[in-house]
Amino acid sequence: MIPGSAIKKDTKRAMELNTVEGAFAVAADNLAAPYLGLFALALGATPSQIGMLTAFPNFLGNILQIPSALLAERLKDKRKLIIFGGILNRSSWILMAFLPFLFAPERRVSIVIMLATFRFMTANLGVPAWTALQANLVPKSIRGAYYANRNMVLNTCAVLATLLANFVLRLEFPVSYQVLFILTTVLGLLSVYIFSKIVFEQSPPKAKQASQDSYLKRVTTFARAVTSQKDFSNYVISAIIWNLGIQVASPLFVVYFVEDLGGPAGHWALFAAVNLGSMVLIQRYWGRLADYFGQKSVMMVAGLGIVTIPLWWWLAPNTWFPFIIFIANGIFWGGYNLAAFNLLLEVTPDEERSVYVGVYNTLMGVATAVGPLLGGFAAEVVGLRPIFLVSIVGRGLALYLFYRNVTDTGTHRLRMRDLVPGQKRRSQSP
Repeated sequence: MIPGSAIKKDTKRAMELNTVEGAFAVAADNLAAPYLGLFALALGATPSQIGMLTAFPNFLGNILQIPSALLAERLKDKRKLIIFGGILNRSSWILMAFLPFLFAPERRVSIVIMLATFRFMTANLGVPAWTALQANLVPKSIRGAYYANRNMVLNTCAVLATLLANFVLRLEFPVSYQVLFILTTVLGLLSVYIFSKIVFEQSPPKAKQASQDSYLKRVTTFARAVTSQKDFSNYVISAIIWNLGIQVASPLFVVYFVEDLGGPAGHWALFAAVNLGSMVLIQRYWGRLADYFGQKSVMMVAGLGIVTIPLWWWLAPNTWFPFIIFIANGIFWGGYNLAAFNLLLEVTPDEERSVYVGVYNTLMGVATAVGPLLGGFAAEVVGLRPIFLVSIVGRGLALYLFYRNVTDTGTHRLRMRDLVPGQKRRSQSP
């Protein structure tokens, strides 16, 4: 449980609504987003087009992060940017349901890629502002526990949405996807409405400062300020390589499952449910470790597991083995994502956090755009399995750089025996 005696009543209420809003948002996302690749495959997409479906949204969606972060710093109510982007993002699924079928078959995949890019661009408009609001809302001392509990609720709703998606996907194509996309729109707009009711403590807006310096000089000055934040810049470098290593292979797992292993597309929804179920069960475990041993320790342990995931796909002997893969995937990513978000809040300065988050997300967008493009086109030349090996190397290199260069803010050293659930925590740092 999260200690609440020291938290103001209004703050506690806002944190509760923050969880409810997230539940609707995640349910909406998991009804449709995981199956966009399958939708594109059903329309005749090639591996390179599947790569584009991930690459273009990530690249074009994230280049707006810095402008939107600068805008957020000047807004009195940062929620406005999040709400505006949310309405456009959630409504775009209606277009996804029907617009591609108004075009010739050979153009439909291109339309899906364009709509997915628009959806991602509008969704990312409010990300820097949202991250800054989260840092103001949740006290640092309980972030691990709060987001672990929040993630449990969110992932439970995601599992339920995934099970519903599995049922809907049994309908005839394209009705199955059209039903999913309509339901996603409804739930998504509900999440935006709930978010609009959350009261956040917000820093006062920054006035636009007049400057005689050229645009290039201002950018150079800000770049120096960013690089002076050593932990932030080191974290960014390792995260770029990490995302390249992840994205060069991850979008291709569904292609490998359907085309190489011969698995039915409907199983992908079940795999997603298993993945999310693992995350639900493991969240409090990771949250307790993160609050006691620090975010970096959790990221290292979970990251070592993530490095091995492409190897599991390489060795997959049948269409049921991915169930095991997704159990492990949920366990590892459940810890990594929880700690990575909290660490990002720690390594970004309180002032201009929105801008720093915008810089981070923009660079991650470039990495997550380049990775799928490289992986998709290379897979058409050398096949899928060699790409999995490249992914392992990239992930491992990134984790090593993270270990060497990012400061451990935890006050206790994590040992192997501390990973066993139920262990008594040491009262002093060894």
